[in-house]
Amino acid sequence: MKIESAAPARVRVRVHLLCAVAALLCACGPGGPKRHTDEGDNGGSTGPSAGITLVAGNADAAGRFDAKGGSARFSTPRGIAIDANGNLYVADQGNFAIRKIAPDGTVSTFAGRLGTSGTVNGKGNNARFSQPTALAIDGGGNLFVTDGVAIRKITPDSTVTTVTTFPSGVFGTDNTQLPAGIAVDASGNLFVTTGFETRRFTIDNPGRSAQLESGAVENVSGANDVVPRGVAVNADGTAYVADLNKTISRADSGVNFLTRFVGTAGRTGKADGSGAVPSFQQVVALTVDNNGDLYAADAINNTVRKITKDGVVTTPAGTAGATTLRTGKLPGSFAALRGITTDGNGTLYATSGHAVVKIVLP
Repeated sequence: MKIESAAPARVRVRVHLLCAVAALLCACGPGGPKRHTDEGDNGGSTGPSAGITLVAGNADAAGRFDAKGGSARFSTPRGIAIDANGNLYVADQGNFAIRKIAPDGTVSTFAGRLGTSGTVNGKGNNARFSQPTALAIDGGGNLFVTDGVAIRKITPDSTVTTVTTFPSGVFGTDNTQLPAGIAVDASGNLFVTTGFETRRFTIDNPGRSAQLESGAVENVSGANDVVPRGVAVNADGTAYVADLNKTISRADSGVNFLTRFVGTAGRTGKADGSGAVPSFQQVVALTVDNNGDLYAADAINNTVRKITKDGVVTTPAGTAGATTLRTGKLPGSFAALRGITTDGNGTLYATSGHAVVKIVLP
């Protein structure tokens, strides 16, 4: 019986494999197969590169229809929040609705009816909003919306209810006194800012509240607009507030007063630094990441400011004074900044003009 060597067979297998690899390299170009990337992604294995990219809408063109990416239209989008699955939610003020952006950029109307104002509870497009401005999301995926003089709740299945409605004696009837900033902590406390105070409410008993500050702030947004002031809560329950004195203050969990964190009372500007050195123009929104670092949408300056948990302020994105959205490498520039949120791991999302943008920091 003749026994043949297996070596020639192994050689043939190696030859076929080399041919297959060569064909794949030719089809994919140098470096072999590339993973899917978006604008601002360098295609490497370390994730997206730093920069600003468009997620949905057109910064310069208002409208009111659902579509994907840049084909969708918003009208003065403000508050923005992100859930555990990467879906974005946007308070589309000019369209009286809450919009949803799926991770692939597809925009839909989550609650409310585009272009139709009102204050009606219900599910999905049966609900109505009058002036949706700020958004917050809790660990269960429930959204909380400042809407005129009301705080509305939207469950993950898009059912809208009213948590509480504030009488004119609490927030007043002037738009400058309407709630326009909101955050929620892990215990179910809501932190709400207006043009003249900051309050903490419990969702289970919203009729009672604690006032953390009071006073007045100049309505630099215009007489017919709300005065948004950012507020965010970190994992240990510490609340950070863009306070009435143009600085960033904080309140530890359960404390009913604010303590200065960074900045100097009454001084505005664009200075970076720590302690009393930093200055801001109008912090309309705040968000906090998993490390406890804050990010601020600083309107008028039109920049994104980073505030570390140690109180060091920098400006990683945006060009002070610029009013046009410029995507690409940082710092770039923004149309009017109105809202900001983070996925907690270094990626920010902001409402800019009539668009939503993604900001990846170094």
